[in-house]
Amino acid sequence: MSPDREGPVAARVRTVERREEWNEIVRAFPDCDARHSWEWGELRGQQGWVPLRVAAFAGGECVAAAAFLARGVAGLGTVAYAPRGPLVDRKRNDMWDAAAALADVARARMRAFVVRVSPPVLVEDAAAQTPQEACGFRRLPDLWSLWNTPRNVMRLDLEGDERDLLGRMARKRRQHISTASRKGVGADVVRGLAPMHVLRGLMLERARHEPVLVPSPAYLEALHALFDADDGVATVLGRVNGELAGAALGVRFAGTAHLIYAALTPAARSAPVGDVMHWEWMRWARAGGCRVLDLGSSCTDIPPSPTHPNYGIYRFKAELGATFCLYAGYYDRVYSPAVYAVARGLERVTLRHGRRWAAVVQNVRRAVPRWAGRAAPAAQLGLA
Repeated sequence: MSPDREGPVAARVRTVERREEWNEIVRAFPDCDARHSWEWGELRGQQGWVPLRVAAFAGGECVAAAAFLARGVAGLGTVAYAPRGPLVDRKRNDMWDAAAALADVARARMRAFVVRVSPPVLVEDAAAQTPQEACGFRRLPDLWSLWNTPRNVMRLDLEGDERDLLGRMARKRRQHISTASRKGVGADVVRGLAPMHVLRGLMLERARHEPVLVPSPAYLEALHALFDADDGVATVLGRVNGELAGAALGVRFAGTAHLIYAALTPAARSAPVGDVMHWEWMRWARAGGCRVLDLGSSCTDIPPSPTHPNYGIYRFKAELGATFCLYAGYYDRVYSPAVYAVARGLERVTLRHGRRWAAVVQNVRRAVPRWAGRAAPAAQLGLA
C-alpha cells in the first residue's frame, strides 16, 4: 500500500496495490459486491479501463474505499468512475469528506477531468446519507446511464431458509419450481469455460433476430480466470427433456451474487425453465454465503409501468421475490469545467441512441467475414 495524501478529514488516503489486502478491506463494508473486488477491476483492465483502488483510514480502520476505473475519451481527456461506490462507514459524519478525498486522489493519479461516483445508497436514504453536493459533487438528474451502474435494480433477499425464499415468491413461481421435474424441466449450476461458451452460443443465436451485445470469447476467458479460483463464477444450464433450453452466467463476491447474462431457446417458452434456473442460482448464491442476489436492471420506466414493453421482465423478477430498488444516482466531481460541459453534452446525445447503435455495430461486425471472430466484449451488459 502506497501513501498518497492527507484528506480534508483526519484520515490517511492511500492506494492499495495487493489483491488480498484490497479484497479484505472492501469485504468489511456491508454494501460490498463484485464491482468492488480486485478481480472486477482486473477484468475491466483487459477492456481498456485502468483500475485504481483507493482507501481512507482513520484510527487504524478503513472509513471509505473506492474501486475507480479510468479511461480516455478521444479529444477530451480521462474520466474516472467508481461503480456503486464509494463504500463508506455510514456511522461517521465525515464519510463524504473522505469520499471527496478519494476522488481527489483518483483525479491526481489519472489526470481525470471528472470523477463520477454512484454510491450504494437508495433514494429513500439519500437525504440523510448523501450530502455530497456540500462536498463538491454535482448531482446528475439522469435516471439511467449507458456506461455506469444502473440505478433501477431488482434485488432478491436470500436470508432465511429455502421455505422463506419460496414463500416470498408468487404462487405460480412456486408451483413451477415444485412441478418442474414432472414436466421434464431441470437445471444445474456448473463451473468451467465450456458452459460459459454454451451461453455465448445461445446469445449469438438470439443476436440474429434482435439487437444483443454478446460477450467475446476473450472476455469470458478472462472472467473465468479471475473469479473461478475462489469458486466465484458459474453457469446455470436449463434443460427440457434433456435438451438445452437456457443458460445464465453470474458471479458472487462477499455477500452479493450477480446474474450477468442469460439466454433462453424457443423450447423454454412453453416450460418453466427460467423459474428453475433462477431457483438453482439462488441456491448457489446461498451456498457461497451470499445474502442478496442482484438481478440487474428492472428494464422498465421508473417507477415500473405495465405499459412499458419490458414490463414482463420486471414482473418475472418481482414474482421471484425480488424488490425494486432505486439508487440515489450519479454524482460528478468536476476538475475541468469547460471540458466537462462538452463531455456532458455528448453524453446526453449518446444516451438517446447508444445501446441500439452499439448492438447494430456489433451485428455488422459479425456479418463481415474479416471481423467474424472479433465479437466485441459486452461489459456494459454486465456490471458497470
